[in-house]
Amino acid sequence: MTTESTVLTTLAELIERWRSAGRPGRVVFTNGCFDLLHPGHTRYLAAARKLGDALVVGLNDDESVRRLKGAFRPFLTLPVRGELLAALDSVDHVVPFAEDTPRALIGALRPDVLVKGGDYRPDQIVGAAEVQGRGGVVRVLPLEADFSTTALALTVARAVRGEFPGVELDTADHKPYAAGMGGATAGLKAARERSIKDQARDGAR
Repeated sequence: MTTESTVLTTLAELIERWRSAGRPGRVVFTNGCFDLLHPGHTRYLAAARKLGDALVVGLNDDESVRRLKGAFRPFLTLPVRGELLAALDSVDHVVPFAEDTPRALIGALRPDVLVKGGDYRPDQIVGAAEVQGRGGVVRVLPLEADFSTTALALTVARAVRGEFPGVELDTADHKPYAAGMGGATAGLKAARERSIKDQARDGAR
């Protein structure tokens, strides 16, 4: 099983790796929370990777996601989000950061290409001045309008209410999903499967 230490690379580890093995010819950098990975993310990251020889993704840690997105985010913990990103062919390194912006990370990594998704102007992108000042390039890639983490979360929330209408959710002790938490829902899943089998059996009569 993949562990956090083999998925996430600290800034110091990545710089040391480049020092010993050689820095890729053209380093591309982007960043985000990447909570509930969806095709909009994967297409964006694939397009970013084509702009250079290695793609480094700066990944907000859980506390910074909470400050940026609100008390009920992230949906997935940092190790889970990092493992999903690292599994993509387009992503070469996933580096977590705790600050609200990746400015310090960009300054240390010195990427050749800085990529952001959306309708930003280059002067609105954190780190753009530093990258351009070293002769680098800032690129803004269009987002996939059909995909949204919020829309995905709402779809799942409606589905959960439909599948388990009698379950009371305790929001006071909410925690993002982490490895090992699946066992807590084993009873709910078993009850759902029994209900589905009972409905199928009744329908066959």
